[in-house]
Amino acid sequence: MLFGLAVLLWASVGARAQDLPAGIDAPDFRAALDLWLDDDEATALPALAGMAAEGNEAARLLVGLIDKSFPLQGPWLALRDKPERIALLRAAGGLSGRSWLRMVDHDLARRWLAVLDQRADIAAALSLADLGEARALRVALVSLEARQVTGFDEFADDPRYPAALRYLIWQDWRKAGRAVAPALADLHPGDGQRQMVQASVAADDLMDWLAITDMGQPLTALCRDACPDSEATCRLAGYQAIGGYRRFAGLGSPAIMLIGEARFAASRRGQASVLRRALAYDLLTSLRVDAIAGTDACFAGLLAAEGQRF
Repeated sequence: MLFGLAVLLWASVGARAQDLPAGIDAPDFRAALDLWLDDDEATALPALAGMAAEGNEAARLLVGLIDKSFPLQGPWLALRDKPERIALLRAAGGLSGRSWLRMVDHDLARRWLAVLDQRADIAAALSLADLGEARALRVALVSLEARQVTGFDEFADDPRYPAALRYLIWQDWRKAGRAVAPALADLHPGDGQRQMVQASVAADDLMDWLAITDMGQPLTALCRDACPDSEATCRLAGYQAIGGYRRFAGLGSPAIMLIGEARFAASRRGQASVLRRALAYDLLTSLRVDAIAGTDACFAGLLAAEGQRF
């Protein structure tokens, strides 16, 4: 409850002005950001790369985060050769360039770098909550889970710990022989976290939960805008196509202080990031579009069309 209240407060007031990266209000950055959100990589990325080279902190943050996330990268960038990609996404130096995140004097960059370090711990991830970066926090904790980090239960009472990833704590409880059922009692019957500690969740319950959860706003907006006649099954198909709860928890703005969640979700870039995440999962699992069509033909059509762009 305390963490949920903290997130609401951040959503209502945003980061303090003195916490925002330098250059965020520069007209050229705002213009390039608008183009990037409209999925115009060919114009936006060279402009952002140029601003990053000139020292704009906001541009460095955004380009550095784009470099770290395939779902934020589109077909134009995918068709560039390696040297051009490096020149667009990284600072000069070394064989493959240097991440712009290492050249930004800002807390968000420092905390992301701490999380990306192989020695990162749960405390480092939770520091992202101090900046109001709820989505980044979820991504960081899931990445720690993938690295087989343990000890999430030690942070069960930390007010910064996200309610959406309590399953990591419950997994530790189960290993220690502690009952999990009481914690699940207050969850919605279709809450995706149930899938992480139970065998299955009914599809109807999952669809009901997807309709009300605050997470996954880009998927919700995509289905509302592109598949209005089948929103519920579109959301379910999207959830399945991207690989389930862990990846669903990672949907959203790359940096809330740069791009609010609602703006990112409403943008072409934000909605395309859902399809690109599904395509990335497809490469790992040989998931077929026709299998997704069995859940929702509209989402399957969107996925097929996006795949043809690459």
